[in-house]
Amino acid sequence: MFRDRRGVSETVGFVFVFSLVLLTVGTVFTIGYAGLQDARDAERINNAERAFDVLDDNIEDITVRGAPSRGTEVRLAEASIGTGESTLLSVSGYEGGSLAFSTGNYTLDPVVYESGDTRIRYSGNALTRIQPAGSVALSEPDFVLSERRAIIPVVELSVEDRSIAGSRTVLIRSQRRLRTVEVDDTDVDRLEIALSSPVADRWESYLSGAGMSCSRPGGADDPRVVCETTDLDRVQVVHFELAVTFG
Repeated sequence: MFRDRRGVSETVGFVFVFSLVLLTVGTVFTIGYAGLQDARDAERINNAERAFDVLDDNIEDITVRGAPSRGTEVRLAEASIGTGESTLLSVSGYEGGSLAFSTGNYTLDPVVYESGDTRIRYSGNALTRIQPAGSVALSEPDFVLSERRAIIPVVELSVEDRSIAGSRTVLIRSQRRLRTVEVDDTDVDRLEIALSSPVADRWESYLSGAGMSCSRPGGADDPRVVCETTDLDRVQVVHFELAVTFG
């Protein structure tokens, strides 16, 4: 009888230890796998940000340094790239209370990388990361807005209307179509920049930080922003148009 109890006790002990080992291995595997997934996702986004930094530099080669075209490679890794909702931007100047010039609306198509709930968006010479918690400016437009002078380069992309998804490397081709000085005016009493954008909060923050007075006509959630500044000696608006395709 004693031996039977001892045998049962050893069997129960073995089952308990074996179950404990399985539970520990399963827990470590589950937590470790989730950690690896998080690390992989973070690295994927970091790689995309670096690629879009190169895209930003390449477009600057075209608009600032006069290159005719540039190519940028982006590795998707279970993500997608394409276009999205455009930003509309216009610039107007007033002298003596009357309209001196108005550019009308430029349509600034974006290049958008999307992975999970994260988007990286390049539009109008601005680079933004968008997540559920909000948006972060990675690179801002290079407007010159001083107390007496404004130089506004408008980079208008015409982006191929398609999306590519999967795990492959995509070549983004950017080619210059147009460069023209559309406004070169002196003694502007009031300069107004009006825009509508999915990342209106980033534009408002940038233009406010540059010294303009900004408002949202429809409240905090309105995609429209109107900013103004006064008493400028000179205003220049330089318009660049680029064709962007995916290959």
